[in-house]
Amino acid sequence: MSGVNKVTIVAFAMMLCILLQTNISKADTFLAGDANGWGFQLNGWPNGKTFKTGDVIEFKYPAGAHNVVKVDQAGFDSCNGAGGQAFTSGDDKITLTQGTSYFICTIGPHCANGIKAAVTAN
Repeated sequence: MSGVNKVTIVAFAMMLCILLQTNISKADTFLAGDANGWGFQLNGWPNGKTFKTGDVIEFKYPAGAHNVVKVDQAGFDSCNGAGGQAFTSGDDKITLTQGTSYFICTIGPHCANGIKAAVTAN
């Protein structure tokens, strides 16, 4: 391999690293429920918001009063957290993957009373 080809490959690899870092650093953090937080006052959150793969949803709530369970669509539709991934800290940060992510609260009838959100990341 000639010296010119090695320089070209190294330059290309460096540009690729810079582009990947730029894409990662553009991730945004969204507060679930906006100023109301994760609770009974979701009021249609996240309607009207645009999310990207890698964005972070931060769920703030009084620990013990609520939880966040990441479920599939069937769990979301039926408010069933069985098999889901549970978060209980009161300040949970969840990174979005491509597609729709479904979140519910499984404490009492909270999900049935509206503490649930479907978030689609492109």
